[in-house]
Amino acid sequence: METVPPPDTTRFYLAMILNLIKHTSISYDKAYKIITRRYGLRGWLAPLLYKLGYYFINYYYTLRWLSAKNGYGKQPGGIAAYFASIGFSYKRALRLIRDEVRNLSRTKRISLLYSYPEYLVKDLLNHMDESELEKMLRSLNTRKRWLRINTLKTTIDDALECLDSEGVVYKDTNLEYMVYVEHPKWTTISRLKCYRVGHVVPQDYSSALVVEAYGRIKGTLLDACSAPGMKLSLIHMLNPEIISFGVDYSAKRIEAARRLLGLLGVDPSRTILVNGDSTMLSYSRVFDYALIDAPCSGLGAVYGDPAVKISAGKRSKLEYYHGKQLMLLRNTAHYAEHIVYATCSIHPLEGELVVSKLVDEGLLEPVEPGVKLDKAYRGVPGGDYTYRVYPHRSNSQGFYIAVLKSRVAGRA
Repeated sequence: METVPPPDTTRFYLAMILNLIKHTSISYDKAYKIITRRYGLRGWLAPLLYKLGYYFINYYYTLRWLSAKNGYGKQPGGIAAYFASIGFSYKRALRLIRDEVRNLSRTKRISLLYSYPEYLVKDLLNHMDESELEKMLRSLNTRKRWLRINTLKTTIDDALECLDSEGVVYKDTNLEYMVYVEHPKWTTISRLKCYRVGHVVPQDYSSALVVEAYGRIKGTLLDACSAPGMKLSLIHMLNPEIISFGVDYSAKRIEAARRLLGLLGVDPSRTILVNGDSTMLSYSRVFDYALIDAPCSGLGAVYGDPAVKISAGKRSKLEYYHGKQLMLLRNTAHYAEHIVYATCSIHPLEGELVVSKLVDEGLLEPVEPGVKLDKAYRGVPGGDYTYRVYPHRSNSQGFYIAVLKSRVAGRA
């Protein structure tokens, strides 16, 4: 049996998946499913194409520059042809780019070495040392996998025993219900019995820290951007007395969240899920707590979805999200006493510059989190009183986290 995909098929797949992502801004995994089903790329071929495509999309900016320089052009077909000419090896592309960038500007060099939009590198260099920025981008490019043990349906010891029995190699962490998976990194978690029965669930360490930022709580909680329900299920796991109200703009995603909460054993009598727009919804009550896991570029989750580098290729995409995030936080401030605002982004436009604006307007005041976190970016408004999870320090995704108290709750 062949172990290397046919070059023509691989080139075709890469060109098709890049073209689809560029025109639709969907995730890499979704694009992979569409292309492999549409063209019958199944069986032994599919996982090989998945991995090659993952690196092809992850190093899009690097490969595009090399492709253009070597006469292949900047279109998907040309970039795929260039990648084929170097043996479909992203490692070779990285060796080649190191020789090419020596005489380029600092911003361009880092952009091409780690394959990120140049505006992002330029903006982050205002708030981070060059060496630390490179460490962060390198970490985000490295495939990782985390699992959360769901103590609503099992014990930690039993879950670990199940993972052991299925050959999963993992490391314990300072959060006893989180494990870092060393193997497998590429095969789907849905094959694990522990997952199918709801004993473990894929969730990043940084995502868990967003929930830990509350400390332990009781009372009522508004989850303003609830789907797919991962953080909400963790809130219920850690805070069994909480009563929650989950809202999401997508009816389809709300149904997916309902199924997930059922799988993970969340008591349905303690949560209500509704389809609605949290930028404008009004409520007849004030909640004790709110979580805003705001829609964002996803630039903190590159190793989970490298396509976000392409969909966030222009700063205007972040400016769009910035406006949405302001509306979400401004509206929610009127209906919750305490708020955790979070984005899976490494850009201050989706973090510090959102929260600092509403603090300056007098709607919110910052408070200390319930877990130890690193301070946010220096030299940017809000950086000294909000927080970040830095990928290269935590070996996880990049998250911005602000813990806030409302000064206007009940005054809508």
